[in-house]
Amino acid sequence: MAASKRILCLCLLGVWPFLTGAYAQQAGTTCDDSLRRELFRHPEKMGSIYYAYPVPENAVRTPAPKGYEPFYVSHYGRHGSRRLTSDERYTRVIDVFERHRLTPKGEEALHHLRTVWEEARGRGGDLTALGERQHRGIAERLYADYPQIFKGDAVVSARSTTATRCILSMAAFCERLKELNPKLRMVREANRRYMDYLAYDGPETEAFTSDTAHWRKAFRDFEKEHIDPQRLMKSFFAHPDSIPSPDELMMGLYWIAADMQNVDLGLFLYDWFLPEELFGIWQSVNYRMYVCNAAAPANGGVMPAGACSLLKNMVESADAAIRERTPCATLRFGHDTYLIRLLALMQVEGCARKETDPRRYWLAWQDYRVAPMAANVQLVFFRNKDGDVLVKVLHNEREVSLPLHDDRAPYYSWVAVRRYFLSLC
Repeated sequence: MAASKRILCLCLLGVWPFLTGAYAQQAGTTCDDSLRRELFRHPEKMGSIYYAYPVPENAVRTPAPKGYEPFYVSHYGRHGSRRLTSDERYTRVIDVFERHRLTPKGEEALHHLRTVWEEARGRGGDLTALGERQHRGIAERLYADYPQIFKGDAVVSARSTTATRCILSMAAFCERLKELNPKLRMVREANRRYMDYLAYDGPETEAFTSDTAHWRKAFRDFEKEHIDPQRLMKSFFAHPDSIPSPDELMMGLYWIAADMQNVDLGLFLYDWFLPEELFGIWQSVNYRMYVCNAAAPANGGVMPAGACSLLKNMVESADAAIRERTPCATLRFGHDTYLIRLLALMQVEGCARKETDPRRYWLAWQDYRVAPMAANVQLVFFRNKDGDVLVKVLHNEREVSLPLHDDRAPYYSWVAVRRYFLSLC
């Protein structure tokens, strides 16, 4: 493809229009790669786990088999959109800009950074207004889809990790359900008692994710190949060679830019980066998330196995709800890593692919798709007059399959699913 046609293709794809030279040639290959095209057209997805929850549009709702009615839902949800996890992640970046002579573009970037900091100051890691709206929306759609579950004075059991952003996510979710049916009886808890399954980390998972883990060397080599801060430093600083740890600064800027979709500031800061730079960073972040949490063969199954206590709790809670006919819903609120591990362990459609080539991790598994802000998995249970129970799995409110054969899929026999889940641990 001629260079002019490559540039035309990029413009038609909505890629920001300042590509030149080698970057234009490299990015031109996006015309032959649908996933890369998608990412360049929607750069917010390259925000990794900072991708704001995409409200499902036109989600398929396969009718339940005749005679089956919904009666219970089991849920695990990540907290909604938040700011960066600490104030220091903003101030460290701003401090570098304030201590060095800047180019005009650097001055403009500092102005934006100060605007971001003014909104974020003292709120590191906190839920944003968007995060609250996300959980209210998920609750509202769940209620609308399965009103039979939330009728009368049904009991809803909700538990959260001790992180404030998770507690507030739980509050927003439950508040919306209560608004829709004031008779609902809510039982809400957030304490250390349930952390052993809501956010389990044991010796095996901690050892594998440590800085000295065996996979880290290959990962660092991958980072060096895919993250090059030289152009960015030259664009912001009059003396770029004087900047300490430019790689770390580039990553700090990346996370701030990625998080703009989660706050109501109306700032688009991805234009600090060329598309290929952003793509290289995202591939590196996605690599780490895949190996540290999902079904990557590199972790030997250790990380998905970390979700066994959570999966067992889901089975036990469902058994109790089926037996005692209460509660009508078990809601759990936690974090991205534990949800990713759970989805990989369950082998939910699209969440448990195995890839051994680091160069192809991004094609096998995408963090923004599996665990955006407010990501969730919902197991919806149905029963007929004979007491037979079926279950359907939703990932981010979309029907997904399990590696089980059932002519009624996406509805599966709970007996078979229960047996399958317990076999995984």
